[in-house]
Amino acid sequence: DMIDLFDLNAVHSSAAGFNSEKLLWLNQHYIKTGNPDELATHLQYQCDQLGIETTQGTSLAEVIKAQAERAKTLKEMAQNSRYFFMEAIEFDEKAVRKHLKPAIREALTDLCERLAHLEQWNPAAIHAVVHAVAEQYELKLGKIAQPLRVAVTGGTVSPPIDVTVYLIGQIRSAERIKRALALMENI
Repeated sequence: DMIDLFDLNAVHSSAAGFNSEKLLWLNQHYIKTGNPDELATHLQYQCDQLGIETTQGTSLAEVIKAQAERAKTLKEMAQNSRYFFMEAIEFDEKAVRKHLKPAIREALTDLCERLAHLEQWNPAAIHAVVHAVAEQYELKLGKIAQPLRVAVTGGTVSPPIDVTVYLIGQIRSAERIKRALALMENI
């Protein structure tokens, strides 16, 4: 059948082109629009390949929902999602020097205390607490959110901070903030 359908006149003389940027865009489109529960199986494979133990963190489907806008491939998503599953994170020295300054210590300590005792653990409640601390200390939201991001992820890039903190979990987030505060003492 294929021989009968083939027509040499339909073959073009110009070489075929491969556009890797378009392929990545298409891949990201499928990540953004795909079913997170189905994609979780594939993300699990990528995490396994990178040695990321996912049993001690949030669900992979939730990670996909949070990271879908930021990742072009599931391998990239797995690499950028390590902090959701690790007990102890490594801090990026440049991020620490830039964002964990003594001036933010009091506000970050207060934020840690409020998050540790937050009764309803959800992104909206976390956002309200971060916003309240920013107002109390007369800070722009980014001036408290970015130090919080460094404290809980070790770096400066993550999904929205309320979602990130929510997915990391209440106990783990409080422990990480306390570790960041202790690190600030040595700066």
